[in-house]
Amino acid sequence: MLTLVASCSNSSNDVQKVIDKYCDLNSIEHNASSDAEKAAAAAEKKAFEKEVDDKYFKYYKPYMQMLDGMKKCNEMFPENLESQSSGNNTNAAPSSADGSVFSVANYYCSLLDKIIEAAQNGSDSELKEAMATRVMFEHKMEESFKDNPQRRDSIFELIKPCMQREIEFKAKH
Repeated sequence: MLTLVASCSNSSNDVQKVIDKYCDLNSIEHNASSDAEKAAAAAEKKAFEKEVDDKYFKYYKPYMQMLDGMKKCNEMFPENLESQSSGNNTNAAPSSADGSVFSVANYYCSLLDKIIEAAQNGSDSELKEAMATRVMFEHKMEESFKDNPQRRDSIFELIKPCMQREIEFKAKH
């Protein structure tokens, strides 16, 4: 079981420790030499995301700082983001939208990227499939934050840049 390195004091030092730990886990996953090692590292990273959600979600400002730092760690490995957004199966959604705020937002952004990709280069059926998957996931997301405005706000904060890309794409086409 993972032990969270940061305490509940919400200091910037604690925020940085969480971000550093996440970046380390991300690097381990990226640099794994075998599929088994990569899967183990991904599972450890996902468990850490959940632990961060469980412990810090109620502390909005430091939590958002942590999510922002974690997002930047993911951006250091663009091929990871690309494989999440253009993987073989767009329908491979998390079992529910009740996962960590970070994983829900990442998956939602990958759906938006898939929609834009299908609109540019895909067939009508690919676009319709991607749109249907998005709508179904949006319903799951709404259920996951129906009674939790902090969760809703956190997810929306993380998906803003993705939604902006979609708006810009629609404005050009």
